[in-house]
Amino acid sequence: MNIVSKLPAVKESVFARMTALANQRQAINLAQGFPDFNPPKELIENLYNAASSNFNQYAPMPGVLNLRNEICNRLLNRYHFKANPETDIVVTAGATQALFTIISAFISKNDKVLIIEPAYDSYVPAVISNGGEPIYISLKAPDFKFPLEELKNMLERHTIKMIMINNPHNPCGSILSKDEMESLRIILSDYQGIIVWDEVYDYLVFDDLQHQSALLYEDLMTKSVVVYSMGKTLHNTGWKVGYTVSNADIAKEIKKLHQFTVFSVNTPAQQAIAEFMSANPTFFNALPKFYQDKRDFFLKCMEGLSLNFYTPQGSYFALADFKSWFQGNDEEAAVKLVSECGVAAIPLSPFYHDSYDPGMLRFCFAKKEETILRAAEKLHQLL
Repeated sequence: MNIVSKLPAVKESVFARMTALANQRQAINLAQGFPDFNPPKELIENLYNAASSNFNQYAPMPGVLNLRNEICNRLLNRYHFKANPETDIVVTAGATQALFTIISAFISKNDKVLIIEPAYDSYVPAVISNGGEPIYISLKAPDFKFPLEELKNMLERHTIKMIMINNPHNPCGSILSKDEMESLRIILSDYQGIIVWDEVYDYLVFDDLQHQSALLYEDLMTKSVVVYSMGKTLHNTGWKVGYTVSNADIAKEIKKLHQFTVFSVNTPAQQAIAEFMSANPTFFNALPKFYQDKRDFFLKCMEGLSLNFYTPQGSYFALADFKSWFQGNDEEAAVKLVSECGVAAIPLSPFYHDSYDPGMLRFCFAKKEETILRAAEKLHQLL
């Protein structure tokens, strides 16, 4: 059988590879982006109660209605954005499925999609598998500011069907300022394509800075879809519940693909989350301090290492320049760190289409204090 791959250049995800290596070496896994602590006890109890109360069959295709209602309440309270739960919200099997479905719904053969690198590794394969053509601009160290002029130039030179924007940014930990968003509004005022905003870390913004969601800008939302993840805010990435927010016309196209990929999402998990959100309306408001404390504790523990850590403004990742410690490439540095220190991190080159190596590793600090301390002890022994 002659199998012709749609993704001939795609290998196993770096997240899977580094996690497997961490498990093999019994290393502390600061590579893959998941907490090592449980979600709130009440949320787990809600899940048990939902499964025990016959919420075990197919959910409605766009999501359980009371969850969509709670999502709309959250968006109204945080961003003063009025979404219609019947038409504007689609509950998905995590943010990755949401992103793939959006790209599949709108991208056809030879459509250009603008990717801002370093980029989460699911974007480009989704574009290519739908026949699209990814084109690239890059964030630049050390501040990883949004390349506004490059975006403007790209829009003048190319007909771009879709723009992917990740804010707060994984892996860089940078965020868009209000001034940058205002500049984006001007640059994109005549843009006729779709803007996809990956805002899964929207509550994880630090130092009293404010997340500049696309939902705050009515003109942007006429051509935007925003993607969120419950896993990133409720510490339950394994539940795989995300959702999209857009106007009804965009959501209608997303639903067409959604119904034929997963159709519906885990019913008891949706019910459990809806009940938790209803009973705990202030839970999300405590997340910035919760994760800022973890960030500050992590960076304090890493002081004195021959790694130069950047202080992230958002997300739960911190980048470190390793060149003063190791002169090889970032894949080799990551393997060396696991093998000799017993700590796993993610190399940055897989976040670039051409495997560009900026000499950095990404560490996840969504961990218990004892996990961070053990990792720091191991790193200090070698570095």
